Amino acid sequence: MTKQVQGTQSFSRSIELLQHIVDRSEPPSLRDLVEERSLTRPTIYRLLAGLEAEALIVQTADRRYKAGPRLINLARHSLAQTDIRETARDLLETLRDKTGETVHLAIRCGDGLVYIDKIESHETVRMSSTIGTFVPLHSSGVGKAYLSALPVQSFQSLLANMTLEAITPYTTTDPAALEEQIETCRRQGYVFDSQENEAGIACYGAAIVGDRDDPVAAVSVSVPLFRLSKEQKRYTGPLLECVNNISNRLGV
Repeated sequence: MTKQVQGTQSFSRSIELLQHIVDRSEPPSLRDLVEERSLTRPTIYRLLAGLEAEALIVQTADRRYKAGPRLINLARHSLAQTDIRETARDLLETLRDKTGETVHLAIRCGDGLVYIDKIESHETVRMSSTIGTFVPLHSSGVGKAYLSALPVQSFQSLLANMTLEAITPYTTTDPAALEEQIETCRRQGYVFDSQENEAGIACYGAAIVGDRDDPVAAVSVSVPLFRLSKEQKRYTGPLLECVNNISNRLGV
């Protein structure tokens, strides 16, 4: 837990509540927050009112709470200053040029990952994703790559508490099947995902591993199925070279 600074209890509670809201897979209602947080209903209502007044959260039509425009704007400015994004940029562009396809760089955010950079393909048909897009761990190339780079015990603990929601009809929702995919990724260094997070799109993903053998980010090459080559090395060779070079630059 973060050390409490005298006189900042209300601020700390607001930040913790905000973090809880954005970490959830679905926007919570007031009732959800009362049940999930160890705070009284009046306290939560007061904190929500303060966050809403600052545009850090907004209410949906069905009276649920999600990230507001000010928080998203702050996040975008923060992402623009992320060291790994600056360090990796030219290597991601090289990966795009070698594969001819869209490349994403993602970092952990709560129960998933968030894209902090996107290098567009020069092709006419492209990905609909944007910087700041949140993707689940279990359904995306970057997510599965990240999971594969976790220590086995950390992955098992995370898997036991994951909700494997079907994002598309092709999403892996069986824990045993996901575990098998992660083991395969550990052996080969990359993961292949076909239409699990977006219909019509296949991805190759690989993790950037830190100095303690923990993942610090993940990179993916996203390809429309109609353009997907049967030659996997066309994508996996440049992808693995890219993540290794980023790791070397980071000194990890």
